[in-house]
Amino acid sequence: MTAFVLAAVFGAGMLLGFAADGNLGAAPTATVGTEVASGVEVVEPTRRARVYEQVAPTSDQLLVIDSIVREYRARTNLLDEQMTELRAGFRVILVETREAIKEQFTPEQAAEYQRLLDEGDARAAAEREGGGGRD
Repeated sequence: MTAFVLAAVFGAGMLLGFAADGNLGAAPTATVGTEVASGVEVVEPTRRARVYEQVAPTSDQLLVIDSIVREYRARTNLLDEQMTELRAGFRVILVETREAIKEQFTPEQAAEYQRLLDEGDARAAAEREGGGGRD
């Protein structure tokens, strides 16, 4: 249940982060050309237009929207910090649990248990990095 709640909070934080960033579903804008002293035009890409910019808000509307985005960005940043702390707490509990289990084994069993844990951790790390796909 705790894992489900954490996943839901993390997912909500990511979605709010995307919404606050304003890039979710945004269309690319045109590039800007700059002529340099040599007479050659250098094309520089510009940022993507935010979705709300595509409906031509007034300057008054933009002021309110910018304050909304700042508020939600602050909230998502706080959630991100809390998630980092929670992940660290879960990691401590995991290590403590593994150590308590290992203490129940003979030295040979403990060594095999640690080897299996290390292999599992390596597989999980490879999957997180995108290199753990199965053939």
